[in-house]
Amino acid sequence: MIKKMTKPFLLSLLSATLLLGSYSCANDDYLSEHDVRRMIEEALRQNNEQLEFTQWKIVNIFVKKSDWRWDDDMKHYFVVCDLPELTEFIYKNGANIGYLFIGERNENEVQKMLPYLHTYYGTDNNGEVTYTYTETISYDVQYKVNGVVDPIVVFFIQPSDVYRDDRYVFDYNFRIVLIW
Repeated sequence: MIKKMTKPFLLSLLSATLLLGSYSCANDDYLSEHDVRRMIEEALRQNNEQLEFTQWKIVNIFVKKSDWRWDDDMKHYFVVCDLPELTEFIYKNGANIGYLFIGERNENEVQKMLPYLHTYYGTDNNGEVTYTYTETISYDVQYKVNGVVDPIVVFFIQPSDVYRDDRYVFDYNFRIVLIW
């Protein structure tokens, strides 16, 4: 019986000795939250010294109603605008985001991302819808035209019925955001 109790007793004694010994070797050296934040900020600062930060340029373009041209082959309106802010680096490695402003500035203006779809409709005297017309306003950017560096943006109005109707062409304020 003593033999049976000796083995568990010795194991318990050994475990307690190891536990107390490891606890006595521990110290109160720990990092405060402030120290950890400072270390992270310093590491980020050192890392960011070697990185380029994201840059952007905002280009606002006003297109008058009289600037729109009808392309009878493509069945859409278009206008070509110079975009000298578009460099080869931005074109190949960056991004562009197009916006259209709808409404009156400082009153009810909203900014819509392109492409933008809008449906017009007409009703009869009873309020029944008699026709619908949907337009899609979009854009393309191009860095080279026929092999020559000539950065441009082309805005389009694509009518759903593919017929020319100048009643639905307006002055528009566009915004192109170039990011690199």
